[in-house]
Amino acid sequence: MIAKIFFLSLGLLLVIYVYIRVKKNLFSEKESMLWMVGSLFLLTLSLFPSIVDYFSRIIGISYPPSLLFLISMIFILFLLLRQSQQINVMHSTLKELVQRNALLESKVRKYCENNEDKN
Repeated sequence: MIAKIFFLSLGLLLVIYVYIRVKKNLFSEKESMLWMVGSLFLLTLSLFPSIVDYFSRIIGISYPPSLLFLISMIFILFLLLRQSQQINVMHSTLKELVQRNALLESKVRKYCENNEDKN
């Protein structure tokens, strides 16, 4: 019973925390959806812990809490892959911006040199 209350409160706190972060524009809406799904999953499991037993029997896992570790590992791996993808996109964007900045600096220098020669 104590574990049920603990995980229920943990899920509620996670939902509230993500909501506050989205409201303050510290989380994007896309990323917050993943965390909301995770927290709702945690809330569902805390309200109905027999779900873990049911799915572990279907999958063939003899120790039901192992299913929770498996699900959490898959969730974390998915988040890591998503963040790696976002880092690669930002790296490409940064590279493009640096190249554009270098071209603009070159044009500004040439313009300044041409104006100094005319004076």
